Amino acid sequence: MIIPKFLLLSNRIYNYIYKNNYKIFSIFYSIQNFIKITMLKNYFYIFLITIFTLILVNCSSKEVENEEILSTEIIEEETIILPSLNKVITKISPSVVAINISTIERDFFLRQRTQTADGSGVIITEDGFIVTNDHVISKANTISVTLQNGNIYEASVVGKFPSSDIALLKIPINDLQPLSFSEDNSLKTGDWVIALGNAFGLEGGPTVTLGIVSALNRSIKTESGMILTDMIQTDAAINQGNSGGPLVNLRGELVGLNTILLSRAEGIGFAISSYLVKRYTDDLMKFGEVIVPWLGMELGTLTKEQAKTYCEWGYKTCEYKTIDGILIMEVEENSPSFETGIKAGDIITHVESEPVKSTREFYSRLWSYKLGSSINLKGKRQKKDVSFNIKLIKRND
Repeated sequence: MIIPKFLLLSNRIYNYIYKNNYKIFSIFYSIQNFIKITMLKNYFYIFLITIFTLILVNCSSKEVENEEILSTEIIEEETIILPSLNKVITKISPSVVAINISTIERDFFLRQRTQTADGSGVIITEDGFIVTNDHVISKANTISVTLQNGNIYEASVVGKFPSSDIALLKIPINDLQPLSFSEDNSLKTGDWVIALGNAFGLEGGPTVTLGIVSALNRSIKTESGMILTDMIQTDAAINQGNSGGPLVNLRGELVGLNTILLSRAEGIGFAISSYLVKRYTDDLMKFGEVIVPWLGMELGTLTKEQAKTYCEWGYKTCEYKTIDGILIMEVEENSPSFETGIKAGDIITHVESEPVKSTREFYSRLWSYKLGSSINLKGKRQKKDVSFNIKLIKRND
């Protein structure tokens, strides 16, 4: 019979709703009593429709409640306020200087004209040593440095290392506030960085921009053909006049020296890593020049196109059709390379773990290491892998 089955079903629904939703249970209880009294078949269908309707209403109310909770969480997240960088900027601003240079050039009628340009620099010692980019001061007849307090001093060039776009200046004053170098290698892609500099020569202190480290260990080729290695790529805005200014972490430590931006792209700037800046400025302060290691070998850039040419010259490079690297063309007797076992015809593909694809890139990486340290060179000898550990020394002339 229909009624006993219906009652059995309604009792099961009754028990389920009693355990899960008290409000629907009350409504259901009333409907169930009504149906038991009438015992009419038509009311059975009405009962089912009512139950399904109530269940749908209950589910909808839960969805609305969840949406309200989610919107509340979003609102709470939106109210999070980023910390101010004012303390960091106040700390490092006295170490950032504006550099103004003047050059004398001849116009179309061969008349002498004085032109000026602006750049930035970083105080690295209390007694007036300032590091900047070589391209900022390379053509200068006179160089003036403006401190944060507005005082202006004429600067002299202590030394330059154009191959890595580094120059060291000196002004005649003591008790300056130097910017400290980052002492660790913890900088990672995604870290926040702050760029400061004399952008467009604007008055009123350095221009400050914020960004992240977009990439590390970049190798780039400048418009003049110079290859710079171990570069930090950042999206912090580096504008004209920012060259030579500092790139710092949120602790106010120097992690890089702003040097170049790509004119053909937006949001891409580069800085020389602080490790290289310190390595080169230490030599410039001590010797007036950067002392580069002596290896005692002549190098040539090897490409797929040049492999055939070198092969015709007698080097065994015909089989190197899918490799880029450095061809050892000649090794000087009694040199560090000779003593290590490097031979003419060997191919160098890596300095430590970093690949090298040209002689410029090789030397750029080599010069980043100080005298007395040992480096590992990896490569090929007649298609076999070879590896050499070579100690870097200065040539005794």
